[in-house]
Amino acid sequence: MISLVLSIAFSLAIQPRWSDIDANQHVNNVKYIGWILESVLMDVLEDYNLTSMTLEYRRECLQFNLLESLTSSTENVTEDSNNNSNNRKADLEYTHLLRMQDDKAEIVRARTEWQSKEKHNLSSE
Repeated sequence: MISLVLSIAFSLAIQPRWSDIDANQHVNNVKYIGWILESVLMDVLEDYNLTSMTLEYRRECLQFNLLESLTSSTENVTEDSNNNSNNRKADLEYTHLLRMQDDKAEIVRARTEWQSKEKHNLSSE
């Protein structure tokens, strides 16, 4: 289970568009991933590789629902001291919450892990 975002570092308001809707008149689940990533800082997107994403779907969303995408840094962890790539931990971890803007009902909880592109390039040489 993904713990709730407690201290919000980044927030974004979202209005689903017609092209976000599936045949059942709900927002397509793939759209949630993009919305989660929209609230991640540009520096993170440019300097880190997304290595893991865990999603917990809570409820459906319709086209006319206004949403908030909230992101908070959870911790910075570093590579295992024995330099074994199988034990490498994320450089950055974030928790994310997509929720309704009006009643704060949760749509999706998520957790992402990121590794530095620079560290990744150095370890592959």
